[in-house]
Amino acid sequence: MTDASARISIQNVGKIYGAGRKQVEALKSVDLDIKDNEFVCLVGPSGCGKSTLLRIIADLQRPSSGDVQVVTSAEAVRPSAVVFQDYSIYPWKTVAGNVRFGLLSQGLSKAEIDDRVKLWLDKLRLTAFADHYPSQLSGGMRQRVAIARAMVVESDILLMDEPFAALDAQLRRVLQEELLNLWQDMHRTVLFITHNLDEAILLGDRVAVMSGRPGRIIADYDIPFGRPRQAEIRGSAEFAALEQELWLRLRDEVHVGDETVSQKVVA
Repeated sequence: MTDASARISIQNVGKIYGAGRKQVEALKSVDLDIKDNEFVCLVGPSGCGKSTLLRIIADLQRPSSGDVQVVTSAEAVRPSAVVFQDYSIYPWKTVAGNVRFGLLSQGLSKAEIDDRVKLWLDKLRLTAFADHYPSQLSGGMRQRVAIARAMVVESDILLMDEPFAALDAQLRRVLQEELLNLWQDMHRTVLFITHNLDEAILLGDRVAVMSGRPGRIIADYDIPFGRPRQAEIRGSAEFAALEQELWLRLRDEVHVGDETVSQKVVA
């Protein structure tokens, strides 16, 4: 049954690729509701269909079965904005040009566009790099550009597919904390995919756990830490206990071959 307060409602969604002997069932009977202004993190083993589910929500793919309903406000020009792991910014545009690009089809005046671009360049600490090209930026700076470009269009829903996975550990923590503070200021509905349990607990209101392929939701945890949330909660015993509980729930779903699977990152 759909939650009447849900901004995103995923009902009995399945996805099958290919046909015959080459058929692969990526998702099976996925049910998940995400409320307005809720930050939900989705974790699961590699290949379980997390990114497929996000692309279905973003209307970049169609489900083979089931239904996804996305409720947006009348003011929203775009129902959702997506941030991918690989930055997905235009190498031939400057930082400001990349951030500006999504606004050009919204019918805004030049002054309105300039004001919004300035606002999000400031928020993501990109103002000094406005005239730089992506090739002149670090990975962390490029991901800031991707986040600014998603935020500037002011969509109701933000979909983030492992946006910090390619960054080194220190930079990843910095951007986690920046996103935490940013979201606590603007409160949008977010679905955030990650392999990192620490990241999911720090950022999320809830953490949904997916099974191995075919992916389905096997657990859904409410995060007991209030808002506004500080990054220092990572050092608490309660944080460590919840991370361990999540890992124990997820561990049996991870198919370990020749790779070593750590508690922090299931890959």
